[in-house]
Amino acid sequence: MSSLDLALSRQYNTPMSLAVVILAAGKSTRMKSALTKVLHPVAGRPLITYPLAAAKVLRPDRIALVVGQGQRAEIEPALNGTRVRWVIQREQLGTGHAVLASYPALRGFSGPVLILAGDVPGLQSATLKDFVATCAASGAPGGVLTVEMADPTGYGRIVRNGTPHISHIVEERDLPPSAVTIREVNTGILCCESAWLFRALKKIERQNTQQEYYLTDLAKVAAEEGHPLIAIKTEDAAACQGVNSRAELAEVNRLMRRRIVEQWMDAGVGFVDPGQVYIDADVVIGEDTVIGPGVMLKGRTQIGARCRIDAGAVIMDSAVADDVVIKPYSVIEGSQIGVACQVGPFARLRPETRLEADVRIGNFVETKKSVLKKGAKANHLTYLGDATIGERTNVGCGTITCNYDGKKKHPTIIGEDVFIGSDTQFVAPVRIGKGAVTGAGSVITDDVPAGALAVARGRQVNVKNWAKKRKR
Repeated sequence: MSSLDLALSRQYNTPMSLAVVILAAGKSTRMKSALTKVLHPVAGRPLITYPLAAAKVLRPDRIALVVGQGQRAEIEPALNGTRVRWVIQREQLGTGHAVLASYPALRGFSGPVLILAGDVPGLQSATLKDFVATCAASGAPGGVLTVEMADPTGYGRIVRNGTPHISHIVEERDLPPSAVTIREVNTGILCCESAWLFRALKKIERQNTQQEYYLTDLAKVAAEEGHPLIAIKTEDAAACQGVNSRAELAEVNRLMRRRIVEQWMDAGVGFVDPGQVYIDADVVIGEDTVIGPGVMLKGRTQIGARCRIDAGAVIMDSAVADDVVIKPYSVIEGSQIGVACQVGPFARLRPETRLEADVRIGNFVETKKSVLKKGAKANHLTYLGDATIGERTNVGCGTITCNYDGKKKHPTIIGEDVFIGSDTQFVAPVRIGKGAVTGAGSVITDDVPAGALAVARGRQVNVKNWAKKRKR
């Protein structure tokens, strides 16, 4: 049994149990957005997925997610199948009212209830574990996670009574002059014993400027009962940053990106300029890979070991094997890149592109739904769509697969060891046999047998002295 389990079992004389309530009913008023606030992305994930993931690590008995009227249909797809107990807060009457609304979802539960905000993505599960254990061992009916901030604007202030306990919490809207200098603030994270929590919530009144039931008034109720809540301070102010505006969303994104980069540096990944890269939370990067400035690695991208991703490259939902070089300003989406390939500069790999080992894709080459087999090359100014390119085949500059006839897409199949002359156009569907050659400037409309030369262009005619006569 872990120290957390022991602390909880001693406090409540029951086997370890925990319930989590996540408050996600915000209306995005200050965000000025039609999108529900907790669905705004941070490092490639919706905000709500971060507190949900941190809660799941604690293995709670129940997770109750409090949302506003009509928000479940929007939020549920973002949960990726995570099971929660949905709580609909039909009237937006404050955070205290939101937690009280979760009572039916927690009926029959006995133990501590951890309350999280759905717009605080930086909190780590380890911090929450320590917080819950400390609350359970304190003898208080609950506790509040607090932090010191140089600029506490926007946060409720913690008023202590000279001990680790809280006298009350003052929301900024109701801040008296005596509390202006207080720098310890409420993070919105609480942990309270369930029976006391729901009994105390019924004592809260709406005597404030917002006419709302403040969750923070639990501190006042506890103090009046003679068993004040305990304040547990964390040193990581950045982890407690919430999101209520576009500016705060940008700041949280910056903080999360920095955290992600630091984690990958600790894992052996190199960065030319750590402050100038954008890496989503679900990206995986191999050891000794070096990332250049301005690179964006998005979605569920996987990068192998010993790769080099040069300046300005954008890679989305793609798998890149070991020892690959992605040259500057290449854009790769939904593709698979094999061992020791080189791509770019200024290449574009569209979805369902697959490069086998040692393939070369050069500048201003675009691929879509195509396979280039081992050792194939397309080095310049080429479009390959719905194509299969055989091993060691060389695709000349300016080649185009004409895959669309206005109604349907058609395939181009090119065998191994083929030499494609510059400016060849393949009018699909068409097959080119092993070892064949196409003449530069050809428009290929029929299959080409193995080993053959295909030339499809008008015969050159030279008219003597035509230019001299024209000048005269």
